[in-house]
Amino acid sequence: MVGTELAIAAFVHPTLDKLPDDVHQPAASALARVLGKVMPVWYPLVLVLTLVAAIFDWRQSGHLPVWFATSAILWILASAYSLTSLVPINTRIASWEKSTPPADWKTYRRTWDMHHRWRVVLLTISFALLIVGAVSK
Repeated sequence: MVGTELAIAAFVHPTLDKLPDDVHQPAASALARVLGKVMPVWYPLVLVLTLVAAIFDWRQSGHLPVWFATSAILWILASAYSLTSLVPINTRIASWEKSTPPADWKTYRRTWDMHHRWRVVLLTISFALLIVGAVSK
């Protein structure tokens, strides 16, 4: 998950930004539709797997697995941030397939990219904590 989100932030969207508007906008809309269908499955799945790892470690050690628990909390925060900040913008961008985008459509894209970078930071820290928890046994 983190790799996908990082690739979008570091490679996919910067590449789209270099394309002409008549190519950029439909491509961004298509990506928003596809990722808008896939991510609602992946985010909860990753959270469940993180919680399973935390519970498994807790039962084995008898101590609260702080690394796993903190990772799960950050994942929940990133998910909530996504739902409140990114999903509404993504939904609007995805809708441009059937309607004419507003004149300031790039403003929506830039706003989404800014929020996405913050989400990537949260997810990267969450993933790092998960790794530390896994190797510190």
